[in-house]
Amino acid sequence: MKSVKNILALVLVAASFMASAQTVLDYNRQPTAEDDAVFIKHHFKENRVVPYHHLREADVMWMKRYWQKIDLKQKLNHPLYYPIVPIKDRKSLSEVLFQAVVNEGSITAYADDEFKRTLTPQEVASKIFSVDSVQDFDINTGEPFWRLDTIKVESSDVLEYLLKEDWFFDKERSVMEVRILGICPVAYKENQATGQIEKEQLFWLWFPETRPVLANHETFNRMNDAERRTFDEIFHKRIFHSYITKENNVYDRLIYDYKRYSQMEQLLEAQKIKEEIRNFEHDLWEY
Repeated sequence: MKSVKNILALVLVAASFMASAQTVLDYNRQPTAEDDAVFIKHHFKENRVVPYHHLREADVMWMKRYWQKIDLKQKLNHPLYYPIVPIKDRKSLSEVLFQAVVNEGSITAYADDEFKRTLTPQEVASKIFSVDSVQDFDINTGEPFWRLDTIKVESSDVLEYLLKEDWFFDKERSVMEVRILGICPVAYKENQATGQIEKEQLFWLWFPETRPVLANHETFNRMNDAERRTFDEIFHKRIFHSYITKENNVYDRLIYDYKRYSQMEQLLEAQKIKEEIRNFEHDLWEY
């Protein structure tokens, strides 16, 4: 008798859920001028995150941690950078993250890639927008005076992203896999004292926490407007270009620390590390 009651309760819950979904989503509605499309878009608004496969410690036979840099000046990475000014159906990745961290508070920001000290939305907002006193000189008299200078980080100023990743081999599924642990937007800001452009790591985010937000914002697909990808799909499918800046090592040093005299040597060292990962995976199999 109890099992029958449980089944009836499940049926009622499912029916109420379907009824509510039907009232919210009207798939027969015709597009209007406000929609600016030939059909109503539902996919990216209803999109859900594809969960990671459960991973046991006993199944990980090899793992290595890497830090990578995404340069948004690269053509393949442009869907993460544009549009600089939000349009109706698209925003840049930085705009999505800023809104989620500062305005909505749906994502927790951290001070560094160790994820130990959290930042409040107010602290993050002060990094993005601040007012400071700057000393200047009168062009006529040469006398110094102080003026207020507004510093605001725009979406166009975020030209890099840093990723913290774990690469591992899962012997249960016999696959080499990579999972992003953290992401950090890097802004190019002008130093008011020297006038030089300097890079600043704004904040770090625990990437699994960002996925539900990224899954509901689509990006531009230059090949097909009907097949827009979300930010989460871009990262999950690795549709971006990056290069390694650090491999987990006993000295805890960057590639720059021991290849600092040549940028070409740094890129070659990053490529060498990637080749080692590829060769390791290839040598696991017998042909």
